Amino acid sequence: MDSKTFYKEDGSDVGEPLAVRPRIAAAKLGISESTLDRLRKAGRIPFVKLDGAILYRVASLDQFLLQSEQWVKQDTA
Repeated sequence: MDSKTFYKEDGSDVGEPLAVRPRIAAAKLGISESTLDRLRKAGRIPFVKLDGAILYRVASLDQFLLQSEQWVKQDTA
């Protein structure tokens, strides 16, 4: 089977990207690009460097949020 079986020639079936650039990643997380850069440099958020471009996998952004999620324990008095 060739790729034409799965993909349209014009790319209209691509859907959501697998990875996004810092501006979009920061917007998706609701933080500034400088905060995203700081998190990346601290090794807290995964990224991909591809031909010099920094990309963030959308799935990794979601995983980052899940791992960062905090719950406040409420007193039951």
